[in-house]
Amino acid sequence: MNILNNGLLNESDLLYVFQNNRLKRNEVFSLLMKPYWSSLYSRCRYRINDNGSIDDVVQDVLLRIYQALPKYCHQGVFRTWIYKIADNVSYSYLAKNMKYNKKNISINNIEPVSSYNQVNIDDKIDMDILLDELSYSEQEIIDLRFYQDLTLLEISDILCITISACKMRLYRALKLLHEILFRKKMPE
Repeated sequence: MNILNNGLLNESDLLYVFQNNRLKRNEVFSLLMKPYWSSLYSRCRYRINDNGSIDDVVQDVLLRIYQALPKYCHQGVFRTWIYKIADNVSYSYLAKNMKYNKKNISINNIEPVSSYNQVNIDDKIDMDILLDELSYSEQEIIDLRFYQDLTLLEISDILCITISACKMRLYRALKLLHEILFRKKMPE
């Protein structure tokens, strides 16, 4: 009789077996992740918002969890730990794809910048050139808001910051973007 199939092992027992029995790791990992599979998939799907890549991202999350489990210490809640890994993998995916998804966008999509009439600009601008002058966090929040079309609430959840901090970060990034744009369009 296989001790893993009798249903008597709880999460702590499964973690112990995974860490101490290399021969049973695959079977134990499957049992350990089974209660979290649906919520983990949903969490990644919510973060990524790209149905074509979600399976690859979830597979990467599961691989990272599998690789990190031998060193996992039982100090925190296991669910929180795997969700943090899922979030980090999702952020890495978004950051990696951020630089490849930038295209020319209409200046009307940028709320505060479009309200400035002093700058005479074309209807379309090359955002790559402008965004390269911003810091990573400024590029990230602009990408999440305008390229990923996420709400401020969604962005604050992704970045693990308050909504007011999210608004301020976006405001500052757009203000800096306006200054860069104004500087490039001003005759020297």
